[in-house]
Amino acid sequence: MERSSHFGSLLKLLDDDNEEVKQGVRRALMDFEGDASHDLAALGIHLKSKEARLLSESLHAGRQKLLKEHWAMPVGNLRDPDGDYESLESLLRLISDFLHDGVTLRPSLSDELDILAQEADSEVSTSQELASWLFGSKRFVGNKIAPFDPRNSDLAWCLEEEQSNPLGLSLICILVAQRLGLTVYGVNYPGHFLCLIDTAEGPTLIDGFHQGRPILVSKLLADHLELSEEAAKAVRQPCSLAAMLLRVLANMNLAFNKADRFDDAGIIQDLMKTFRP
Repeated sequence: MERSSHFGSLLKLLDDDNEEVKQGVRRALMDFEGDASHDLAALGIHLKSKEARLLSESLHAGRQKLLKEHWAMPVGNLRDPDGDYESLESLLRLISDFLHDGVTLRPSLSDELDILAQEADSEVSTSQELASWLFGSKRFVGNKIAPFDPRNSDLAWCLEEEQSNPLGLSLICILVAQRLGLTVYGVNYPGHFLCLIDTAEGPTLIDGFHQGRPILVSKLLADHLELSEEAAKAVRQPCSLAAMLLRVLANMNLAFNKADRFDDAGIIQDLMKTFRP
C-alpha cells in the first residue's frame, strides 16, 4: 500500500514544467521496473490518453533495464527444434513485458497461452486441426495493416488483438501445441515464417498469415524448382528454437529502426550478440 500511495504522488508530477522534477520522477519510477498497471488498478485510477502516454514513456527506462538485466543466453537447450520450450517462452515473456506499455492491466503471456490452450483442448486433437482452429477460422489473422509494428513481437498483445506477423502467429500455434501435447515446428523461410506439421500426406507447411493454408512440402519442392537453396533447405527441416528467437529480435530491430527508436534498437542489437554460432 505504501508503494501505491507513493505512486499516486508521483503521478501528479508527471507533467511538471521543471526539468529537474521530471528527472526525479523518472528516477523514482525505476523502482516500478517499467510496469505500474497493478498500482493504477489498486488505486482505482483511470488515466486519460495523454496521462497514460506520459506515464508509459516515463516507465520505459525501467522496462529497458529489466530486459537487459534478465536476458540470459543460452537458457536451456535452444539449439534444437525439440529444445527447451520453457526457456524459449520465458524469454518471449520478457520481450512481451518490455514491449508492453506498463500502464494497461493484462494477464501474463503464459497465462494467456494457458487460457487459449484450455479452450482449444476440447476442439482439436491433431496439429492440423489446431492450425485450422486458430487460422482457418480467422480467429487469428495476419496484421497486414501494420506489419512492422513492434507489438507484433509482443505475443501477449497478439493474443489479445488476435493478430500478428507470420512469426508471431506461428509462435502462438507452436506454444499452444506444446500445451496440448501436439507437435508443431517452426520453419525459418526467407522473408516469411511458417509452421511445419506431419499429416497423412507427409510433412506439411502451415501459413498462419494466410488463414492457415496447408502446403505439402513435397509438392512445393516439385512445383517450384526455382526455389533458392536456402528456401529449399528451410522447408525440409524445422528450425531451432534459437533461430526463432533470433528472428523475433531481428524483427524488433527492424521495427525500432523504422520508428526511429534507435535507443531500443541498440538494446536489441546487443541481445542479438548474445547468440552463439
